Amino acid sequence: MMRLPVVFPLVSIIIPAYNSEITLDDCIQSALNQSYDNIEVIVVDDGSSDCTKTIAESYLAMDSRVILVKKDRNEGLVLARKSGVDIARGKYIQYLDADDTLCEGAIEALVSKAEESNADIVVAPFFFCIDGKRERSLYFDFEELSGGDYLKAILTWKAYWSVWSKFHLRSLYYQDIERPDITLGEDVILSTQLLLSSKKVVTIDKEIICYNFTPSSMSHPENFDDSKYDDFKNYVSWINDYVLRKGLLQSLREEIAYFNLKTILMRLHWGKIEDVDKGMKDVIGDIKLFPDLLLAVTRRERKIIMVYRFSRWLGYLNLKRYKKQGKL
Repeated sequence: MMRLPVVFPLVSIIIPAYNSEITLDDCIQSALNQSYDNIEVIVVDDGSSDCTKTIAESYLAMDSRVILVKKDRNEGLVLARKSGVDIARGKYIQYLDADDTLCEGAIEALVSKAEESNADIVVAPFFFCIDGKRERSLYFDFEELSGGDYLKAILTWKAYWSVWSKFHLRSLYYQDIERPDITLGEDVILSTQLLLSSKKVVTIDKEIICYNFTPSSMSHPENFDDSKYDDFKNYVSWINDYVLRKGLLQSLREEIAYFNLKTILMRLHWGKIEDVDKGMKDVIGDIKLFPDLLLAVTRRERKIIMVYRFSRWLGYLNLKRYKKQGKL
């Protein structure tokens, strides 16, 4: 019997970069040094004002696998990623932020799992890299799930939203992708759409990325301002609206309730008590439907909710008292 040749599919590694001169070299090197070499490394310079473009250009003559997209002005991460996807030729897409690095052997492990399982998405753990120390992320272990079931795991905080911890079939992008102009929560919006288009999601128990959590990271508390809070509200609103528009509320009802409870508690700890007050009616209704939601809250959070169940007016006064005492 004639043996068919082994096929090594092309992988597109997309690196959006904006003023990334300090970290970009290590980032690109981590991609080019992968044991799996059938890759294209697409660096999208998003209108940088530092030496980012120069660093990326230096690789063009050294390695034909590097492709540079030059943008005249900064348009943000969402559109930078889209620019990379638009020219990608690979069967698979792997995102890599310019201040992060791929772990050794990551792409080989991802391709192997994707090909043997015929999966749409392969998810993997990663390292939080902070001040020279590495801490392994949460690992959600499973054999195989539909995209919708994996989304349920994310909505209930068993897994992560991050698109760079997911290895995607490029064909998932043939659909119309909604891309609101936000700088916080863009992974929530993209991951939701890709997962709901996926029939099969699998996982590997291997760390694939070193996520460098620094003061320049979008999700770092030092960067959380009113603009980021607006983005937070927008993506929370978007996911509730999207699930409703797609007719998925019934199948995701409990998981959306959990997600909304957690986002209300996030607002609580940020001291946004007016928004907490507005959302508490829905939280109380969800808890009546799903009493086990209370298992996901702290003792103090439960007290706050219990007062609201008795009286919204007293609940709001209680919030104001906590805020004044600095106990949120």
